[in-house]
Amino acid sequence: MSVNNSEMIAFQKALEALQNDIPEIMDRIVVQEGMYARDQARKICKEDGIVNTGNYRRNFKSGTKAIRAGNVYKIDVYNNLDYAGHLEYGFRGHWVPGYWDVASFVYVKGYREGGIYVKFTPGHYTLQRAIDNTKKSQDRRIERKYLQELKKRGLDKYMK
Repeated sequence: MSVNNSEMIAFQKALEALQNDIPEIMDRIVVQEGMYARDQARKICKEDGIVNTGNYRRNFKSGTKAIRAGNVYKIDVYNNLDYAGHLEYGFRGHWVPGYWDVASFVYVKGYREGGIYVKFTPGHYTLQRAIDNTKKSQDRRIERKYLQELKKRGLDKYMK
């Protein structure tokens, strides 16, 4: 009696080929997750009305290359605007020197004739909320992308 193990050998070769490509696959998946988190931050800005000129919303960026630390992959999601930290975390009340010119306030550094007091402003925590939203459905998205990759390589017939 003999056993035909040609399918088992083909499966083993396919797994070995997949093992060599896993860093590239994971890099692609992690970059896509960074783009998803960036898009979530932009969506939160739009829905919550955290928009004056739109610069804050448009300047959310994500990395183009995953960072690997051991078995963990990371991606940077950030906003480099100089006032992004103030919108994210809020700021305490303070005096702003300047004067009113018709309907707009003109800031003048060191101006002693007048100014306005800006009250405490709580943060919007846009990036933190975007990351939390991303983590809620991350496992399902990553599993779906990984299964698509297996299907592309013809390994889906072994998954049944």
